[in-house]
Amino acid sequence: MNERSIRKLKRKFVGMSTLSFLIVMCFIAGLIYFGNLFIVNTEIHDVLKLIVSNQGELPQSKTTSSKATFESIQEAQKESENMDISIADQLTGFFGLQGTYNTPEFLYSTRFFSVIYPVDSTDRVQVKSTHMASVDDTEAVSLANRLKERVLKFGQYNSYYYQVDTLSDGSTIVVVMDCTSQIALSQRILKLAVIFMGFGAVLSFLILRAFSGRIIAPEVRNSENQKRFITNASHELKTPLAVIRANTELTEAMSGETEWTKATLRQVDRLQGLIQNLVLITRAEEQDDKQERMDMDLSAAVNDVLDNYAPVAEQEGLTLDRQVPEGLHMQAAGGQIRQLVTLFVDNAIKYCDPGGQIQVRVSKAKRGRATILEFSNDYAKGKDVDYARFFDRFYRADESHNTDRGGYGIGLSIAESIVEQYHGIASVDWKDGRIIFTCRLLG
Repeated sequence: MNERSIRKLKRKFVGMSTLSFLIVMCFIAGLIYFGNLFIVNTEIHDVLKLIVSNQGELPQSKTTSSKATFESIQEAQKESENMDISIADQLTGFFGLQGTYNTPEFLYSTRFFSVIYPVDSTDRVQVKSTHMASVDDTEAVSLANRLKERVLKFGQYNSYYYQVDTLSDGSTIVVVMDCTSQIALSQRILKLAVIFMGFGAVLSFLILRAFSGRIIAPEVRNSENQKRFITNASHELKTPLAVIRANTELTEAMSGETEWTKATLRQVDRLQGLIQNLVLITRAEEQDDKQERMDMDLSAAVNDVLDNYAPVAEQEGLTLDRQVPEGLHMQAAGGQIRQLVTLFVDNAIKYCDPGGQIQVRVSKAKRGRATILEFSNDYAKGKDVDYARFFDRFYRADESHNTDRGGYGIGLSIAESIVEQYHGIASVDWKDGRIIFTCRLLG
């Protein structure tokens, strides 16, 4: 795992952790806000129904005692609700809260007016606005006229809540209550929730960023141990393979070539090729992003590789078609680009159908500064292949296809590592009997 991969892993960890924390914070804040909104709306609705049930007035006691008045309000409230316990009541009791109508100050803090429309349209509209000084009778009737025509019989209008209902005599009543304080409280809760979420997200991001190095340290150590093991194992395997090759060749010199010695040498060659590829993929991952890159002639580099592979493709009975415009340039290391093209062309030759065609296309993206390299070849068996695994190490879609040509399932993994060093994307697709590899490089 090189420096670039470590930085990428850190960013991914910090980003995902911060996003998860923010989602949880949004969920909790949403529950708090909407829970409070539900309780407030239900309490307001209960008060409006209480006023409706008392003909547009708050229930009054025959005595002037505030305690008696308070008790009469509670009794009227119970009668209007038929002693049913609502969800809001349960939530209010759970949080130890008291409804607005359950306090002695209820009569003095409730600001409302009511308008009663008689059954006979010729009769005079009755207005009761003694509990709201900011609205006169004309304004009250005008507002009630608008609210009466609404589809919803209970709802919010600006800083007011209203209830439209029918009285026992058939007349229509509209009760409007000023809920400025309740609405302001809900808005304060929402603003505080947003502020705290933002502060919490920033704080969690800073904390995760500070400790991300320690958190991913085990993963980095495991990757380093893996690379060290591959390097050491590759080095240790070279000696016994050299001995096996020398002994086998000596046996052939003394006793002549046989089927068994040929098979042994063939497997030695495969093992040596595998070791070489393991070393290559380890080096590809260890290459530093800061290695020297310069403006290079991409067209010339690609054509140079294709010129070398043209005789190989012809010998295999394949057609190598190229579409490489002249004069394409990019900031890159020439050795990496040549290795990338080599890996894909070599893979295409190994797995192309007999007598098939290999196409190589190089172009610039219509938007942005990306360079696109596309490699395709005939591959009739590719319809039901799992292409999501094509860039996995040691994966080969068809174990029986061209197994004697040195395929180890490592080349595409090396190619993907090179593409990622240029902050690009390598993808594979299958269409109309052809497999297509596409590389987008930024450089």
